[in-house]
Amino acid sequence: MSAEEPTGAMVEGEDTSLLIVDDDKPFLTRLARAMETRGFAVETAESVEDAVAKARARPPAYAVVDMRLGDGNGLDVVAAIREK
Repeated sequence: MSAEEPTGAMVEGEDTSLLIVDDDKPFLTRLARAMETRGFAVETAESVEDAVAKARARPPAYAVVDMRLGDGNGLDVVAAIREK
């Protein structure tokens, strides 16, 4: 009998980088902590400018992006990630 991995479990060697972008600091902090406990290597940003810079420097494997940010549209962050 073999043990199966639970659904959604991280696979060893898999890129677990996750960029979370939200201008709601308490929500951003809670979500980041929750995702870290699930095995993700989390990086956070509170603005489009910061998120685009982080995405270009080190593109994440995964991202959670608020579409309405104080300094612009979250789609700009998605575009920066896709460029890389």
